[in-house]
Amino acid sequence: MRIIAGTHRGKKLVEYYADKTRPTTDRVKENVFNLLSNLIDFHGIRVLDLFAGTGSYGIECLSRGASYVHFNDHDVMAMNVIKKNIGQTWRNCCVTKKEFLAAIDGDYDLIFLDPPYGSNYGEQAIEAIKHGLIVFETDREFRHEQIIDARRYGRAWIYLIQK
Repeated sequence: MRIIAGTHRGKKLVEYYADKTRPTTDRVKENVFNLLSNLIDFHGIRVLDLFAGTGSYGIECLSRGASYVHFNDHDVMAMNVIKKNIGQTWRNCCVTKKEFLAAIDGDYDLIFLDPPYGSNYGEQAIEAIKHGLIVFETDREFRHEQIIDARRYGRAWIYLIQK
């Protein structure tokens, strides 16, 4: 797993695997960011990486010029991996261990939702988010009136939802 583009392109990230954590593959992440680059300018945006896991999505945004990233995960080991991946490189971010609905506490331009497969946490989070561009990764088909794009990559479904 690596950073795909930006100021830290090619940097390897620490990986973490657990029952409820499965890092997004570089292929899926690259495709997601290709879709996003046609929709937004990363410079100066505020990002929420909910269910952050390794922090790969949020770190990619920092490398591309995001002004701030809030990483949240309920798993202590995942939080430690995020902190290792951030290292001394970035200061314009925070890492929290909040219940996922409580972490939706700010004004964000871009929100990544990569909840545990088989849960309904993503749907709950989407309903709680008032505005922003949401990238929702899930293992099943999903319907929502504000979906602007949907792609399937093997087992993973990626939905872009504009609120």
